[in-house]
Amino acid sequence: MKKRPRVVVSLPNDNAYQHEQALVAKSAAANLGMDLTLLHANDDSITQSQQLLEIIQSRSDAPPSALLVEPVTATGLRRVAEAAVAQNIGWVISNSDVDYVAQLRKNPRIPVFIVTQGQFEIGRVQGKQIGALLPQGGSVLYIAGPSMSSVATQRFEGMESARPRNIQLTVLRSKWSEASAQQSVGAWLRLATSRAEKYHLVAGQTHELAIGARKAFQSISDLDQQKRWLDLPFLGIGVASQVKPLVESRVLSAAVITSVTMELALRLLARAL
Repeated sequence: MKKRPRVVVSLPNDNAYQHEQALVAKSAAANLGMDLTLLHANDDSITQSQQLLEIIQSRSDAPPSALLVEPVTATGLRRVAEAAVAQNIGWVISNSDVDYVAQLRKNPRIPVFIVTQGQFEIGRVQGKQIGALLPQGGSVLYIAGPSMSSVATQRFEGMESARPRNIQLTVLRSKWSEASAQQSVGAWLRLATSRAEKYHLVAGQTHELAIGARKAFQSISDLDQQKRWLDLPFLGIGVASQVKPLVESRVLSAAVITSVTMELALRLLARAL
């Protein structure tokens, strides 16, 4: 009997989007006859690197056929990728643009490729949504992902390219989770200058960041300020199953629909293997 290919999927965290990625990966792997192992890095690039290197360098377990990785940071784990390819382990990047893939492809025996989305375009659509909701201009509280993330960087650059010049931004940074966004916005709200009347819209680089901001506003003891914040339009980004109900229930005024990458990546990997 032909041995099933073993694939290790490394996700940066277990937020709503990555939870969906994990579900899709499990389903696709089962349909494709793959033996799948899932790892979460807890938003820590060192943890992610160590988890993968332990697998690559293991003497007790047979090496996997491939590693499918969504990197925590924009650097994209170059040294780990090189170590994997040196051991004839395939390397697939999800949702990140790395600059070393062409170099790794010099080994023709194993698959090396990227499956990503147009993160710049996703940000650009959100920038257009901001302009449509604020045709007279105004101020936006914008909750972005980590500065080290290529997704956060490209979405911001896309949004900036489409944002009308009569709209001003206040940018807060957060990890890719609702709780982290709630904490970041909550800390910012303790500043005397953080007043709702100065703002006209709240935008998150994911729907979780927007919802985290809403939860921070719900905790404000000044009921007038609380109501002013919660009455503002909120924007988010996410997969259809997660954001459409939020738009339909008017928790979000608008959203950009994105997609998961795992099914396509695993199908391409199965074909290559």
